[in-house]
Amino acid sequence: MKFTTSENVKAILNCHCNLCRKANGSAFSTYVVFLSSDFSLEKGTLKTVKISENASKSFCCDCATPIFNENPKYAGLKIVYLGALDKAQHLAPVVDTYCESQLQWITQMDNLKKMEQGFGE
Repeated sequence: MKFTTSENVKAILNCHCNLCRKANGSAFSTYVVFLSSDFSLEKGTLKTVKISENASKSFCCDCATPIFNENPKYAGLKIVYLGALDKAQHLAPVVDTYCESQLQWITQMDNLKKMEQGFGE
């Protein structure tokens, strides 16, 4: 799987909605938003699944890595998963959305024990 995006990032955000949490198996999802015209699939095949009336999720057919979501409310945008981008370490969210659904412990993450690598080491 290979895709490219422009450097023209529209937004970087954390989404705490219940749909994202359940669809991605995580406490929240971090996305980088691009114009659809600024996203190009170079190699590989995507499978797109409609996960709600307002959302579809596209992922790599070979490894199942989620690549982007689309929402008709935000026509013309690709909502790309931060983890799918090679430059993820250089990008940081600037807003949390759907905070009414945010898990209460998220605000306490700075207080968690930190480990350099895997758990139990």
